[in-house]
Amino acid sequence: MRVLVTVVTLFFLGVQAQSEWSYTEPGLVESIWSKEYPDCGGLKQSPINLQTKKVKHSRSLKPLTFTGYGEEYLEFPMTNNGHTVQITLPPSMQMTDSEGIVYKANQLHMHWGGAFLELSGSEHTINGIRRVIEIHIVHFNSKYRTYEEAKSQANGLSVLAILIEVDEFAENTYYTPITSQLINIQYPGQTTTLTNIKIQDLFPGDIRYYFTYNGSLTTPPCTENVKWFLFRDTVKLSKAQVLKIETSLRNHHNQTLQNIYRQIQPLNHRAVEANFPPFAGKCTPDSGVSNILASPC
Repeated sequence: MRVLVTVVTLFFLGVQAQSEWSYTEPGLVESIWSKEYPDCGGLKQSPINLQTKKVKHSRSLKPLTFTGYGEEYLEFPMTNNGHTVQITLPPSMQMTDSEGIVYKANQLHMHWGGAFLELSGSEHTINGIRRVIEIHIVHFNSKYRTYEEAKSQANGLSVLAILIEVDEFAENTYYTPITSQLINIQYPGQTTTLTNIKIQDLFPGDIRYYFTYNGSLTTPPCTENVKWFLFRDTVKLSKAQVLKIETSLRNHHNQTLQNIYRQIQPLNHRAVEANFPPFAGKCTPDSGVSNILASPC
């Protein structure tokens, strides 16, 4: 009987894996997501390539404000969901945008590359350049009671994006609680608990400046109700930390989770704004600002 139960369980897991969306075969691959999830074929999809020469500088955009992100002594469930690593966040963590809209945190996840020695896996690109990893912190509009209620509303969601670059040797100890626990969630459905971590420590050093535009979730169901905020400044991880992220987790097909990012989507005349002028603050080498938009002084 136990053998029969095991066989039946594996059969249903196989059926689930075949019906799951994916980036590459097997499964519902990215090129046909829209067959099962029509929004994935919409005109306001994400991610996009941010062309800095076409970004509109808006003086009315104020810095984002955050509450609860610096709280200490919290515990966070961290799960391998078969597509990425996902950290559940409490709604007490909140982000307020320039218009005064308050968004409550729901979860944090990552996108990365790694296949074929590819050291670039961000979803958004800047002037065609892809960074090594991209973090998404998914929020929902506080006018709704829960994420489940908000996720289908026209103004329901917001995602804060952080781009990560490689520092060849220097370990970023703020990320060590995450990378050290990946071994405990190698397989889909496994969960561990993060401690000794403040989510705000995962942010870049300069959180004043950002790009923003209206788009979608980058995975099915690809709903087009997301206000995107992408920090201008980046975070640096060591090459060893990046490799650990790229090689530690497996998907529903027992394959290493790699190149888990969506291809760039057409802008379709959408406006991309920023709350900083082009190349602001780039001329002082000790300014502490990433050279993501570097230009000769």
